Amino acid sequence: MPARTSRQHLHILTCLLLSTATAARADGLPVGPPPDEAQSRPAVTPDGRGGATVSYKTTTLKVGSVHVDASGSADGRFTIAPAALPFVIEPNELLRVLAPSDSQLIFAADNAPLSGPAITCLRSGGSATAGFPVALPTPLRRPAMVPGLGGRTLLVAKDADATSFWTLRAAIIGAGGQLEFSLQLSSPIQFFMADALDACSDGAGGLLAAIPYYDPASTGSKDIAVWKLAADGSRPWGEIARPMVTASNDQTDVHVVPDELGGMIMVWTDPRAVSRSLDVFALRVDKNGARAGGWPFYGRPVCDANGAQSQPRITRDGLGGVWIVWLDRRAELVGDLRYSHLLGDGELAPGFTTDGSILCDAAGAQGEAAVAGDGAGGFFAVWRDDRAGAGDLYVQHVLATGAVAGSWEPNGRVLSAAAGVQDQPAIAAVQGGRAVLAWRDARSGSARIYAAGIEDASTTGVGTARSSTLRLSAAVAPGGHARVRVTLPAGEPGVLELIDVAGRALARATVTGPLSDHEVSFGAPPALRPGLYFVRLRQERAGAIARLTVLR
Repeated sequence: MPARTSRQHLHILTCLLLSTATAARADGLPVGPPPDEAQSRPAVTPDGRGGATVSYKTTTLKVGSVHVDASGSADGRFTIAPAALPFVIEPNELLRVLAPSDSQLIFAADNAPLSGPAITCLRSGGSATAGFPVALPTPLRRPAMVPGLGGRTLLVAKDADATSFWTLRAAIIGAGGQLEFSLQLSSPIQFFMADALDACSDGAGGLLAAIPYYDPASTGSKDIAVWKLAADGSRPWGEIARPMVTASNDQTDVHVVPDELGGMIMVWTDPRAVSRSLDVFALRVDKNGARAGGWPFYGRPVCDANGAQSQPRITRDGLGGVWIVWLDRRAELVGDLRYSHLLGDGELAPGFTTDGSILCDAAGAQGEAAVAGDGAGGFFAVWRDDRAGAGDLYVQHVLATGAVAGSWEPNGRVLSAAAGVQDQPAIAAVQGGRAVLAWRDARSGSARIYAAGIEDASTTGVGTARSSTLRLSAAVAPGGHARVRVTLPAGEPGVLELIDVAGRALARATVTGPLSDHEVSFGAPPALRPGLYFVRLRQERAGAIARLTVLR
């Protein structure tokens, strides 16, 4: 392992690098005042207006939150001092946090030992008594929740019973904390306590869930089921979780994102090919709870190379497809990071294979990756990196083309190389193609939470040589054709594309600036059938995306 570079030199390098193509606070800023006890397990919840809430746990398992702006700096909008929840939090599990409004946060977490509810609300600037516990009937484990309509929260979790397995419980919580709906799912399949489920919004106030379960009769292994709770409490996919992936061996570590059309795309680890250990698979489930057309029955191999692929993380590309990052151990035991791009029809994007592309293969271990979209079809990634001998944080920006952004280093850019260990990174996209990051940081001895903001001029449309930014709007003209208006600065010609949810380019046009809110024609584009489409404009390294919905 190479000798560790001077911390002072790394700090100077960090400042120089982050001040070029990226706007971020070098080495980050601490969240809130000096803590009384160590902090860990940050969660980042975007507020929809360019900022985010950074929440965390403490040594005594209290929770606190601080609101930050897009740079990761506390902006004074609200702070929740660490407060005890009305249940005991599982020490090693993540917090799940929603922000229905500026005045309150909804927390959910595993509770151990099993006592009390597993969800509560804390109001800003208050304590546990300033919020309210939600009166759920039984203790819960592995909760997942999404925002509903009118400030509601939809929840699904594992519900304890008298056996070694668990059943499921779903709930709808009103904006005032009242329990509006609660249901125990009567299901013949069995759920292990240790296996986490995941959920996302259906885009209409409902919840979509992917749930690992055990099937002793058919496969004798862990499989994946899906289930939907609509905004009104109905269960359009059935009263019980629907088996979806029942391949051989255990399918686990499932993560989901919406598919832009009322369904979801999920990714998981899968050892069905025993000779290659773990692989990574993905599947799109449509709005009716069925496998989307074009996808293999038991999922698309994202990476089936030799060695173990694990810890998959997923984010949307904004065009109906997804980016997936995973830990890959084909070359060395400690593992490297790789990524791939799946289109909405289940095909790998051009230029990608089931080997994936290298995100980072530097010396030492990389892991704990977290990802978020960049607002222009690509993604940001952050991870813990041991290349210099101890835990630091590195970031990377991959463009919609699949290539690393122009001025970014091939193995990532150091975000924090302060003294001590930096780990447990979390990231969330905020407005304008920016992201807010938070992590646990031991530079001052006792661990506390730090935060930073990150952006890249190549995808926020604010290039150093531009006098104006890219702008794009789209509407449906008579006859079902796309009507597109473009603002484009002088420079290289721009490429305009009309794209369907499967990622296919239906029409292209070349545009040359400068243009100001100029209507651009695709020539003779096809009349569009009802559905969702995207218009993408790219010029040099800048880009913009607009959605286009064709109704019947």
